[in-house]
Amino acid sequence: MVHYLVLGAGKMGIVLARDLITSDAKNRVTLVDIDKKQLKKAQDFIDNRRLVPVQMNIEDENRRQEIYWNKDVALSALLHRHSLLALEAAVRVGVHFVDLAGEFPLHRLEYDIEARKKRITLLSGVGVSPGITNICVGRAVHLLDKTQKALIYVGGNPAHPRPPLKYRIVYAVDSFLNFYERKVTILKGGKVKDVSPLSGKESISFDPPFEEMECFYTDGLNSLLHTMRGKIQDELWEKTIRHKGHAEEVKTLISCGLFSKRPVRVRDRRVIPREVLEVLLDSRMKLGREKDVTLMRMIVTGEKFGRPRTHVFEMMDCFDTEKGYTSMARTTCFPASIAAQMILSGQIRKRGSLFPEQVFQGSLYKPFMEELKKRGVAVTHKTRG
Repeated sequence: MVHYLVLGAGKMGIVLARDLITSDAKNRVTLVDIDKKQLKKAQDFIDNRRLVPVQMNIEDENRRQEIYWNKDVALSALLHRHSLLALEAAVRVGVHFVDLAGEFPLHRLEYDIEARKKRITLLSGVGVSPGITNICVGRAVHLLDKTQKALIYVGGNPAHPRPPLKYRIVYAVDSFLNFYERKVTILKGGKVKDVSPLSGKESISFDPPFEEMECFYTDGLNSLLHTMRGKIQDELWEKTIRHKGHAEEVKTLISCGLFSKRPVRVRDRRVIPREVLEVLLDSRMKLGREKDVTLMRMIVTGEKFGRPRTHVFEMMDCFDTEKGYTSMARTTCFPASIAAQMILSGQIRKRGSLFPEQVFQGSLYKPFMEELKKRGVAVTHKTRG
């Protein structure tokens, strides 16, 4: 019997655990979360005796390491601020590790030598973005002799936009707001530079009913800026796709000071605008029972045999009504589940601290995409030139 450890029983963790259990009758999953109600929700949703719920605070260092013992692979669906804690524990105990998050790639690489000594694979940023986007960029670069540009457009959205912000939150509200504050590092004109989040806005069109969308720069490249250094010559950036008008509404909140963490006096009390905004948005913007869609397009241009060649990858994934999976959970969790199973099957043999574009660009690209397709997530790949 294969024993997986899934850390985090939120929307992502539940779908991740369920996919691991249903993929093979021999799979067992220990699901960890601090919230007892969330674990009960996961039990009801998955409804399988091979699921073992454990209530635990991931910040408890002693228990954090204990929970890894006798597990074959650990997978993290935790908040980003807990991601590195989970990775560090996996290295100490010597357990393969797959993470949905991929922030702080250079910090993750610091564990490469120790991971290789312990013959374990640490695979970070295996979701939709980072994740599928990285794999597609890595594949195109692998197929080209020279690469000039890699342009990434990706975003999860409600199928039917409505106020506020024409958006619905499918993960933590603080992560949603941080998305619009973090500086954005890109490659432009062959030079690494910083640009403002929400800048570079342009229109983008997909099949109906998503003909009129917008996109803008966000901090989503993570490991690609390091793994693609010297391989992509001119441009490498990511833009987030949203319903038209979203960016201006967010900018209005920022200009009104609602993103500020400095206390302000309201009558006889001091309040922090950001905390008030988080509470208000959390109560009004959760996806709930609404349907969502994930849109993705990557355009990678370069040369093959001295001639121009362009690779275009596209995906338009929708909410799974039958299983009750959001599209964001599907496209984020399935890649991590597939990667974990490929490590145990021996298909992924590389050891150390790695990122998806380093693992799936060659012979493992097609098997990975075939597994995604089996789960109903289809990524098209077309070439021009």
